[in-house]
Amino acid sequence: MRPALTRRLLPILAAFGLLGALHSVVVPLFEAPDELWHFSFVRYLATERALPVHAAGGSDIWLRESGQPPLYYLLAAPLVVPLDTGDFPAFVRFNVAHPAITATSTSDAPNVFIHTPHERFPYRGAVLAVHLVRLLTVLWGIGTLSAAYLLAREVLPARPDLWAAVVALVAFNPHFIYINSVVNNDGAAAALATATLWLAVRLLRRPSSRWTAALGGTLGLALLGKLSALALLPLTGLALLLRWRRDRDTAALVRRGAVIYGLALLIGGWWYGRNYLLYGDPLAWRVWLAAAGAHPSDLVSLARQFRQVGLSFWSPYPDLFPAWVSALLGLATVLAVGGWLRLMGRLRRGAPLPFDSDGLLLCAVWFALLAASLIRYMSLTPAATGRLLFPGLAAFALLLTLGWDALLPRRRSAWVLTAVGAGLLALSVYSPLGAIGPRYARPLADEDELAAATPLSALEADGVRPVAVRVAPSEARRGDEVTVTLYWSATLTPTGDLRAVTRLWTLGGRLVGQSDRVPAGETYPPDLWRPGDLVRDRRLVRVDAVGPALCRVTVSLLVAGESVGEVSSPPLLRLDGEPLPADGYLIPQTYTLGEAVELIGCDLRPVAEGLRLGLYWRPRARMEEDYTVFVHLLDGAGGIAAQGDAPPLG
Repeated sequence: MRPALTRRLLPILAAFGLLGALHSVVVPLFEAPDELWHFSFVRYLATERALPVHAAGGSDIWLRESGQPPLYYLLAAPLVVPLDTGDFPAFVRFNVAHPAITATSTSDAPNVFIHTPHERFPYRGAVLAVHLVRLLTVLWGIGTLSAAYLLAREVLPARPDLWAAVVALVAFNPHFIYINSVVNNDGAAAALATATLWLAVRLLRRPSSRWTAALGGTLGLALLGKLSALALLPLTGLALLLRWRRDRDTAALVRRGAVIYGLALLIGGWWYGRNYLLYGDPLAWRVWLAAAGAHPSDLVSLARQFRQVGLSFWSPYPDLFPAWVSALLGLATVLAVGGWLRLMGRLRRGAPLPFDSDGLLLCAVWFALLAASLIRYMSLTPAATGRLLFPGLAAFALLLTLGWDALLPRRRSAWVLTAVGAGLLALSVYSPLGAIGPRYARPLADEDELAAATPLSALEADGVRPVAVRVAPSEARRGDEVTVTLYWSATLTPTGDLRAVTRLWTLGGRLVGQSDRVPAGETYPPDLWRPGDLVRDRRLVRVDAVGPALCRVTVSLLVAGESVGEVSSPPLLRLDGEPLPADGYLIPQTYTLGEAVELIGCDLRPVAEGLRLGLYWRPRARMEEDYTVFVHLLDGAGGIAAQGDAPPLG
């Protein structure tokens, strides 16, 4: 390895390792995709010393990931064997308000789990086991980067200045770092697939018996990593055919194929044979779908998932980064396509190209095979996530790098690629510290935030009391949702079942909307509060009344279902009247009641019950007296056919 390149590559590997370790601490336990089930499989192997056998009706819920090829889990289990993990799964606490747990829930809380002090440092028991396996996954990520570097050397032998750029594009993809810092087999799958791709390209350029055997062994391990590695079988066949096209040596083709596929079958075939004997299906696909759930998609719903795949290729959560970040990444991809169009033009003219064409073909075919297998998977069950393309991330990074390089003058290319790498690095640093950490932070407020809210009078129950409230926005109409934020002060950790009913009332006594739930129950329920905590409790309240009116907030406390008191705020919300109708039903009026109020129109339309009359008033001055509106419907003879008498808006 050249010293100059070593100075570029090793800092990338070190930065990735540090960012992976940081993510492994910042990401709360089991909030990563299916991490709970991946760890359950690891623990089962560590405690039972055997692979699970699934019943015909589907697997145990805790073993829903155990239909996966087992290599990642077998290598992780020795880390768990010496530890006492008897506290698992007792400490696992689901957030029942999350839509992933309760399908009918409309909660927007990000956490699928309630995180208790049991998860805090110093780690112990199953929590320590999870963190150790997470660090092992970081090493798999470093393996992917090493294989990406070797792949870039083979495909771009004449452009060593681009090798580090390819590795940086892989290393500083924020989602790639994230998934390689949690308990998940995607990191192992990416490392083994990238290594197999590198060895296939090496077979093309410099075949030898040693590297042929290495390709067969790595392919076998990849087949034990994840089912997506099955697409490596035809890819390896393509590499053999391209090598044969170069040397026309049929005997060598047969010999190499026998070694590669023989070793792959020897190393990875046992698991597929076991599945066939147990389930009559070498892929155990029915077992997998029984656990994951089969939800076939039609072409329209399938097409709608593509945008999510693109967004999640870079970001572990849809809303983690500002929209402009996704737009820039999309634009960068489009520009790379433009560079490839230029390369194709040079290829047609017979100009020399800075890459091994067959090697690059293998990279492109591999990414295309992965994309096709993902689309097939998405058609069977919801799986619109870009991380499933990470086994081809190195190939994709190589294609991007070449596209950008072809679009730019040689001297500017290095600066632009460095800027892209630096930008992704900055995004990868921001991700755990500025996005993921705050996303799962406990909802604790400070005194400055409390000072901006409206104080509430004293009411204490079970060691807690609501001390302030805030409503945003301060104006709303019927059908809008407003955020009512309560601030709770804890002097003790509550011992009872605490609930709070928050209601919006007009000053005239009409109920506008309400929320009835455990304070901060979706993220930091009261039984976890500590003395001295100032807890922020946000609630969405739908406005179900018409204005204009001023509204106040009341907070009713209940302990074990029994009311212990209520506090009320001053007016905090202005409820606006409905806008003037624009559908032709408005009948303009001009009538002023003294100097106080003006009737500007009425809205008369037929409804199922008869006629509905809406009156539209414009206040001109503060009204000092109460008024009642008398509405009379007269028949042809002047008699009263119907009437409604009441103060405006009650």
